[in-house]
This record gives sequence, C-alpha cells and structure tokens, in this order.
Amino acid sequence: MSMSNDLKNSFLSSAKKSTFLLNLFAGCFSFATKFRTKGNRNNKIIYTGSLLSRTKIHIKGEDNSILIAPKNRLSDCKLNITGKNCKIVIESNCTLKKLELWLEDDGSEIFIGHTTSIEGGHIASTEGESIKIGSDCMFSHRIEIRNGDSHSIFAEGTKIRINPAKPVIVGNHVWLGADAKVLKGSVVNDGAVIATGAIVTGVVEPHSIYAGNPAKKIKDDIHWDRERV
Repeated sequence: MSMSNDLKNSFLSSAKKSTFLLNLFAGCFSFATKFRTKGNRNNKIIYTGSLLSRTKIHIKGEDNSILIAPKNRLSDCKLNITGKNCKIVIESNCTLKKLELWLEDDGSEIFIGHTTSIEGGHIASTEGESIKIGSDCMFSHRIEIRNGDSHSIFAEGTKIRINPAKPVIVGNHVWLGADAKVLKGSVVNDGAVIATGAIVTGVVEPHSIYAGNPAKKIKDDIHWDRERV
C-alpha cells in the first residue's frame, strides 16, 4: 500500500521531533537505494535518520567514508568514490535532488553544510583536494562545482604539469542560479548570488551579485531570501 505525499510529509514533520520516529520513517521509506562497494576495506556509509530515495552509492577503494547526518532528504542522487581516504559529509536538514557527488584519487573531500538545498547538478572533487559548501545555501538546477580539470596540461617542451587541482570554498547563504559553474580555486563568500549561467573562476565578494563568463560583479551590498515577499 502506498502512502500519499501529504501523509508522508505530515509523518516526517512529526518524526523530526523524535529520533525513534525519524529512524523508523527513514527505514520504511528509503527505497530503491543501492549501495555498491569494491575493495570494501574499512569503508563507512552512515545515513541513520535520513531519507534516501532512488539514490545510488558506489565506492571503489578503501578507508573511505560517507557521513549523512539525520534529517536529510536525498532523491535521485549518485554518490561515487574511487580512491582511498576520501570523504563525503552532508550535515543535517539538507534537501538534495538529482545531484551527483564524484570523488576520485586519494584524500578528496566534499562537505555540504546544514540546511542547504540543491535541485540538481554535478560536484566533483579530485587529486586529494576539497570542496566545502556552507550552510543555508540554495543551488538551482544543473549547477556544477569542480576543483580540477580531470585531465593534464603540460608546459610546451617540458613534462611540468601546469593545471593541478585547487580547493573550492562556497560560504554560507549562497545562491547559485541554474547552470552556474564554480571552478577550481574559487572562493564564493557569504551571502553572494551567482546568476544563471555564470562561470566563477576566482574570488566572489560577500553580499554581491556576479554574472557572466567569467563572472563579474554587477551589484553589491545585497541580501537575498528564499521567500518571495
């Protein structure tokens, strides 16, 4: 017997007030979720008290960890790790949809702060670097965040690689519009808005709006809210 969405949401609202009910709800309604590990040595997947639906987790390697705090909702997501000592951390009260988290190489990390919502996209961490996303962020559809180029570029006539991965930091209360991209080495400070289709390649000032390719500041001293008032 299926349960209506209204009834599910009502039950989930009540469950958030009780750890026992929350764990019961997550166990009953985390469906079509698949875990697949290769190597399977000291890999940890913890998601107690969160609802995962149609989500796939694939780990190839050892000593990796996926830590999903309670009160999260993931739907149609893919979490992929290939390497050793990689880590995904998702703090509580996040809503993630149609999101792919991709980690390669040893020691790569992705951190998503509490109360963040993501409507879909691709976040890729490679070469042992990190991507850190703050709390209360709002990301639209088809966003992309990556801290590397996935392929090597060398200085002509040498074997010196010139495009290593660099960490990405996204602060608290940041809004990424649809199709926005944040590339390696970027720092998006608190309260910023990245316009639809913008490509960030450097430092974004706090409480400012950036647009274009490459993204440039078009307005400062702003504050945004999830509610349309």
